[in-house]
Amino acid sequence: MDIKKILSILILLSIISCTKSSTQLLESAEENVKNNQIDMAINDLKNLLIKHPNDTLASKAQFKLATIYLNWKNNPEMGYQELKNTANNYENTVQGKEAEERLVNFPEYILNKTESLRKQKLLKEAVNHLMFLMKAFNTHELASKAQYMLGDIYMNDFRDFSTAIQEYRKVIEDFSGSNQEPHALFMIGYIFANILNDENSAKIEYRDFLKRFPKHELSPSVKFELEYLGKSIEEIPSLKHITS
Repeated sequence: MDIKKILSILILLSIISCTKSSTQLLESAEENVKNNQIDMAINDLKNLLIKHPNDTLASKAQFKLATIYLNWKNNPEMGYQELKNTANNYENTVQGKEAEERLVNFPEYILNKTESLRKQKLLKEAVNHLMFLMKAFNTHELASKAQYMLGDIYMNDFRDFSTAIQEYRKVIEDFSGSNQEPHALFMIGYIFANILNDENSAKIEYRDFLKRFPKHELSPSVKFELEYLGKSIEEIPSLKHITS
């Protein structure tokens, strides 16, 4: 099909959609979602809001637009914006109240969504969600957890250890005093010691850990790592039985 025919079809569809009622547009959007025609569903909903902004179905369309961006497009920024539009423009509706509640709990949603995306191996999307959380909610109590999770993704999912160290380092630099700070410092030492085989760097990080967090629950593990740094399992008495 040549470009002129495609343009003609798009123009025709646009003209048809402009004459549809709010009910027809909402039904069309729902049908398009079922058929995985997500962009067409978004177009239907936006047309409904433009042509019928005061219709009784407008709040439902606005809320559905937010859920599509969040659940189908995996776009937290657009989803968050559409939730705000729902709460601000339709505050006295069921959808407006639901949107307001979701906005309050959005950082928790982001972390849960990130874990779900990781399980689906949608790692780029998982990273984007965490980056949005740290941008939009940088002072929230969950921001440090998001930063630590970012380091964990680069270490365990991407196996990109240099970037993992950089992301763990940001926990220490940007979220000093958080619960994640000692864990991030431990992970940096662990990567140097057990993955990169950089004993000197590992010693620096582990000694810094013991100096700053001498009573932390990870301190015994750090002391163990330092004592047997660079040694094989056969040289570690408590682990020697594994190879015997």
